[in-house]
Amino acid sequence: MKGLGRHCRKWKLIPLNRIFGVIDCQLIGQVRLRKRNAAHSNAASSKSAKPPDPVEETVRLKMREELMGALSPAQLRIWREQLVPEVQRLIHQLPIGVPVDLVEQYSRPFCMILAAIVTGISRDDAEALYETAQPLSAAAADPYDRELKGSAKEADAKLQGCFHSRYESLRAPGFVALAHTLQGILSNAWYALMQYPQEWCLLHQQPELMDRAAEELLRYAGLARILSRSATEDVAVNGVCLRKDDRVILRVMAANHDPERFPNANQLSIERGGGGHLTLGSGSHACVAANLIRMAVSVITQPLVQQFSAATLQGVPEWQGGSAFRYPKSLLVLLAR
Repeated sequence: MKGLGRHCRKWKLIPLNRIFGVIDCQLIGQVRLRKRNAAHSNAASSKSAKPPDPVEETVRLKMREELMGALSPAQLRIWREQLVPEVQRLIHQLPIGVPVDLVEQYSRPFCMILAAIVTGISRDDAEALYETAQPLSAAAADPYDRELKGSAKEADAKLQGCFHSRYESLRAPGFVALAHTLQGILSNAWYALMQYPQEWCLLHQQPELMDRAAEELLRYAGLARILSRSATEDVAVNGVCLRKDDRVILRVMAANHDPERFPNANQLSIERGGGGHLTLGSGSHACVAANLIRMAVSVITQPLVQQFSAATLQGVPEWQGGSAFRYPKSLLVLLAR
């Protein structure tokens, strides 16, 4: 939707769960409006549409500033150096000529290592907490499922006290995001590459394109599908009047495939590069962990496409998730050099 950006300061994210609320992945996209009708919405919906309390917003901004310091370029370089040999070990364990699940045998071990490093726990502890944390990611993927929401609340309580990072965002929320949700980002990216074998081949031949490829993969196959916002004051967007507290649904996937912004938007093109997508947000409300995500995608994907000239899917993947995000549960493939 054209002209959207200048109005975004008048909207605030409605936190769908603790993970995204703390990580602050506030995304801007094309919108589908849920206008208040004469009867208005029910009491529960009205309550959820209220913008955050000013005191809570102040706390959030302080946490965001502290987390940006914790995820500084210098710190990311240190983590990258730790991850590179681990990825090399994992890549050399992948077999050729027999089916291999890239999620279970490559993505999951990497995400567990990264989650342990960033949150400051041992790898044994990370493995022990993995299943406990799963309901939090599931609830984030399907935020309107009340049963999942209840399970997530129980899981969150169990995780309290298990992490001791100075930064709250790098405790349980960070662990869930890196151990579970990051797997979804990688699964979507690799599935997209396998749908465009010529792009995989291009990266195999020119691995120096990886940074540009990461941006295009995040655009084309980004994890987020929709997020919600509420208007903090009356505002007009493209001739549509929003009143204060009106609920807005952001269709991030549609924005990232907008043909007016991206030529041949529904095609994956590694050489497109240049960013401009909204998968990780934009401006002052961009995801504070955006560079960590970019680093992770590059560190694990580049050796995969360098080592193997192709990956052929074996069967149709089973998908999991909900209205907020979806991704392949497994990626059974045959790898070729």
